[in-house]
Amino acid sequence: MKKILLILPAIALFIGSCGNQEVANDALDTKMEDKDDFDDAIVSFADGEATTGEQYFFGVQAEVVEIDVKLREMEDLDAMDAPVSDFNASMDEMIEMINGTRKALDLYKTKDWPKRQELHDLTIEWVAGVETLVNDYLRDLAEPLSGPDDNWSDSNLELYEKYIEAEETFYADIDDRWVQFQDVFAAANGFELSDEAIDMEALIEDDLEE
Repeated sequence: MKKILLILPAIALFIGSCGNQEVANDALDTKMEDKDDFDDAIVSFADGEATTGEQYFFGVQAEVVEIDVKLREMEDLDAMDAPVSDFNASMDEMIEMINGTRKALDLYKTKDWPKRQELHDLTIEWVAGVETLVNDYLRDLAEPLSGPDDNWSDSNLELYEKYIEAEETFYADIDDRWVQFQDVFAAANGFELSDEAIDMEALIEDDLEE
């Protein structure tokens, strides 16, 4: 993933003719800086607590980032020659996260926030892309990735090359479109994104330490 941007602190929004302030959910209104922030945002989002387009974006972003962290962890596990069980556990978590994202998105299908449907559809496409990488490639690669590269068979190498090609296509196509759409959604919903990118490496390190 190229660059998922941090969101600037939320601006108070008002709804209705009486000017009642909409109650903001703390987990979805906080600048997310570490794994705990993303975890909290996902829980709130999955509970249907996003009440504005901005909070909705926070929740979707948190879901996508945590799945992307898990996908990127494959390289770190490979570098460590981690046991097959670690690869499988990480992939199981990815699939669980993907299914959780789909369920969470369904909670907001009736919301009429500008560009919500487009972000919904792009995110569904994004998680489906990751799911394909896991089921079509990474499951079968768990065993060879857990051992030294010089022990790989020709078929292992061929599958790995296909995986790398598929992963590069995913990031250049689906992921790039998702990332570019961040600014479109933010502008349509009246909030701004920071120029500061999320520190994915720090999130991966935190996750691997758990």
